[in-house]
Amino acid sequence: MKIAGVAAAFPERRVTNDHVLDLIKENSSSFEGNLDRTLRKVGLTLNYIGIKERRWLGEKDHSFEYTEQAVQSAMKRAGVGKDDIDLLIFASVDKRVAEPGMSFFVAKALGMKCECFDITEGCGGWVRATRIAQSYLKTGEFQTILIVTAEYTAHENQALHLNYCLKDEADLDWAFSASTVGEGSTATVMTADENDWTYDNRSYPEWCTHCLAPLWHEDAQTMQYGESSMSGKGMHKFVSEAKVMQELSFDLVQSMIVDNAIPIAEVDLFVPHTQTLTVWKDFQRNLKMEIPYTFLLPEYGNLVNNSMAAGIALAYDEKRLQRGQNVAGLMTAAGMSFTMYNFKF
Repeated sequence: MKIAGVAAAFPERRVTNDHVLDLIKENSSSFEGNLDRTLRKVGLTLNYIGIKERRWLGEKDHSFEYTEQAVQSAMKRAGVGKDDIDLLIFASVDKRVAEPGMSFFVAKALGMKCECFDITEGCGGWVRATRIAQSYLKTGEFQTILIVTAEYTAHENQALHLNYCLKDEADLDWAFSASTVGEGSTATVMTADENDWTYDNRSYPEWCTHCLAPLWHEDAQTMQYGESSMSGKGMHKFVSEAKVMQELSFDLVQSMIVDNAIPIAEVDLFVPHTQTLTVWKDFQRNLKMEIPYTFLLPEYGNLVNNSMAAGIALAYDEKRLQRGQNVAGLMTAAGMSFTMYNFKF
C-alpha cells in the first residue's frame, strides 16, 4: 500500500497560550482557591511541554472549507478525481452525528458516490483506518481509498470549552489537556502497492478510564467505571489524565521504539503523535539515538487524529520527505491503544 497523495489544511487564526489562560479565567468565575496561582501553573506547563500556539476556526470560518481544501489537494497530488474514490473513511474524534457516519456527509458535500464508513478509536483513528485500507486494497475490493480527518472541537462554544470551567486546581488533573488542542483537516489517498505497511499495535483496556469523552452523563453501571474517580466525567467533557497516562506508558512506548520493525537508524522520518515535546526528547536521550522527528505541537497544538497525516503532509511540503524514504510513526490513543507503524513513502 502507498500514500498516493496526502494534504493538510488549517485555519489562519493562531491562538496563543495567553489567550487560553484568558478563557480559563473568564469561564472559572466560581473557582474555589487561588485562581491566579492555577493560571500560572497552566502557563508554565504549556511552556514546558513545548506548545506556543494552536490553530482554531475564526468567527467567519467554516470547518468544511478546510476539509474540502485538504481533499482537493490530496487528490490532485494522487492524480485522481472524485469519481475514482471507491471508499471514504472518516477517522476523527469530532463527530457531529450519531448516524449515519460523518463519512456520508463528507462524501455528499464533495459530490462523491462511494462506499462510506467511520472509525472511532480516539487519536488512533487515522492509523486504524490505514490498516483497514491495506486489507481492502490487498483483496482488490477497493482500488482508491480516501481517509479524511477533521477536528474542530476547540474553538468557542465547542465541547472542549467545558474544560475551561475549573472549579478548583484539582480539575487540572483531568481538564488540562484540552488547552493544547488545535484544529484542522487532513486527507490521505491510499492505493495498492507491493510494499506492505507493518504495524505493532498494543491495547490496554484496563487503562480506558484515563482518557475518555462520554456522549452522555456518567453512568457508572453501564460504563463499568468501577473504583475509578468520577471527577470530570460527564456529557461531552474531555477527560485526559495526562500525567497518569505518561507514568503508565512511558516504558512501554520506549520499548516499542526499540523493538520497531525497522531500526530507527534506517528511518528517514519519524512521526509521533502531537503530545508533549519533552517526553519525545526524553526518549531520544534515554535511547542515546538521533530520532528524525517531525513535531507539530509548538505551532499547531495537539492535532488529535490530524496529527499523523498532517506530520507526513507538512514534511513533504517542506521537502523533508521524498518518495522512496522510510517513515515510522507512533500513535498513542485513548483505549488505551499504542501503535508503531512503518511504510515506504
